[in-house]
Amino acid sequence: MRLIARWMARSSPSWSAVVGAVGLSMLAAAASITLLGGSGLLVGKAAQGGGLASLGGLLVLIEVVAFLRAPLRFKERLVAHRVALDSMVTWRSWLFDVVAARVPGSLSGLASGDLLDRSIEDIDALQDLYVRLALPVLNTVVTGAMGIAIISVFTPHTGLALALGLIAGCTVTLMVATAAAAATRSSEGARSDVAVKSTDLLLGMTDLTMAGTALGALDAVEAAERVRARSSRRLADLRAAGTAAVALVSGATLLAALLIAAAACHRGALTPAETAGAVLVVVASLEPLLGLMAAAIRAPEVALSAQRLESLEAAPLATHEPSNPAPWPDGPQDLLIHDLWAPATPGGPAVIQGLSLSIPVGHRVAILGASGAGKSTLCRVLLRFLDPTSGGVSIGDSSLESMAGDEVRRHVTLLDQHPMLFGGSLRDALRLGAPDATDDELLEVLRRCQLTALTGVGVNGSPLDLMIGEDGATLSGGQQRRVGLARALLRRPDVLLLDEPTAGLSALQGSEILATCLDAARESTVILVTHDVDHAAGFDQILWLEEGRLTPLSKERIAQLRR
Repeated sequence: MRLIARWMARSSPSWSAVVGAVGLSMLAAAASITLLGGSGLLVGKAAQGGGLASLGGLLVLIEVVAFLRAPLRFKERLVAHRVALDSMVTWRSWLFDVVAARVPGSLSGLASGDLLDRSIEDIDALQDLYVRLALPVLNTVVTGAMGIAIISVFTPHTGLALALGLIAGCTVTLMVATAAAAATRSSEGARSDVAVKSTDLLLGMTDLTMAGTALGALDAVEAAERVRARSSRRLADLRAAGTAAVALVSGATLLAALLIAAAACHRGALTPAETAGAVLVVVASLEPLLGLMAAAIRAPEVALSAQRLESLEAAPLATHEPSNPAPWPDGPQDLLIHDLWAPATPGGPAVIQGLSLSIPVGHRVAILGASGAGKSTLCRVLLRFLDPTSGGVSIGDSSLESMAGDEVRRHVTLLDQHPMLFGGSLRDALRLGAPDATDDELLEVLRRCQLTALTGVGVNGSPLDLMIGEDGATLSGGQQRRVGLARALLRRPDVLLLDEPTAGLSALQGSEILATCLDAARESTVILVTHDVDHAAGFDQILWLEEGRLTPLSKERIAQLRR
């Protein structure tokens, strides 16, 4: 409950709307009790033959209440939904801020399919905090309290029976909610497994097919789906059992109230009309219990979504933005790395240990090393995606840690083996690097990156109108890297990072891409991270990264690596 209350407070709802929803709920509850209780009283009086004159006022009251009841309920739901939808805007903004501050790096241990499932559906689930949780609880409490108060005026024993019935109904609801929490955790775990396995299957279909393991991966998805289906069925069975239990409690309470009211009528403490009215008030008071049971089933799902979202917030920040960020220094500056210690992920062990390096402006430096040596970690530090635990990186006399991350990434750009290309035109793909770039500038960078072979044209007869498939599916691997390079160069970087840019390409394609990168980079400082010593030929410095430290590679060592 504290978790749900915390998320309600986080939504910063309009308290006037919340108060309006509460007031409408009370009016709607009063209308329901008045309609049913008054109807019973009206029928009882009519059966006694009182005549139309004695029934006129009561009849008018019932007609007015019957007319108002539906609009009151509709308005109540409308206001509650407005509060929920306004809250979702706040929650989505919160989610973006949390994830943006932690990607990449802090959430690297979370599978992409699971993260996608969380970021979309968990926020959507939170809207039920108001509509399917708070509102049914409010209706049950308000309607039950009104019913008990009204009946107790005429027959206290019947009011006591109703109170005990409501308490029993709420107890059953809490028991079902406890059982539903365990079933929901099992169901959500199975669903998460399906999401992860499905995403991995789709993204790796080509490699899996080539390896002959696609059918095995598909079987794993189907097995996970069967587990999810069984968990969902258990939850559905629990929902049915809970609804049946509430129906039994309501039926028993109604029967007890009927017998007590009938006994009071027999003693003369109640008239037959009052007896009928009291019994129907009991019916109106018990009606919200079904909604409360639905809320009990839904509450664990919403709470689990809230817990998962809070786990994102609990992930440590990979970088901390300075309160008064410094600007990037004017003019060309050397890049200095001094006694750098950094983990692969926040809070993990250091994979870079005491690394120091000085790179003059415009120099080409190749850093080689085995997988896991820390090459990509170094790139993340240089891009301000990861804070070092000690030491640091400076451009001239200015520390990168003293600058805002966006400022650093305006001057330090990356080309890796997986340039992200969204579906759309080539123009759109390039302008992610420089939104204000003109078509002439885009065409010039295409020429520099040797992409003029892209001759697909659109309505304007320009290569920039070429449509690119999602994730660059309509381009070859080499063309994808060249488009990524063109986008990076549009930022006119001071430092260009090349993190395995030739991975997955043929030797000829790799050599061509690397040559294009070095030619197009011009006066930029270039840092190449690779495991292939042949790609380092002609660089100003060739260094080997091992156990977190850099050492220059001798000609003899380079010859050994080539063999």
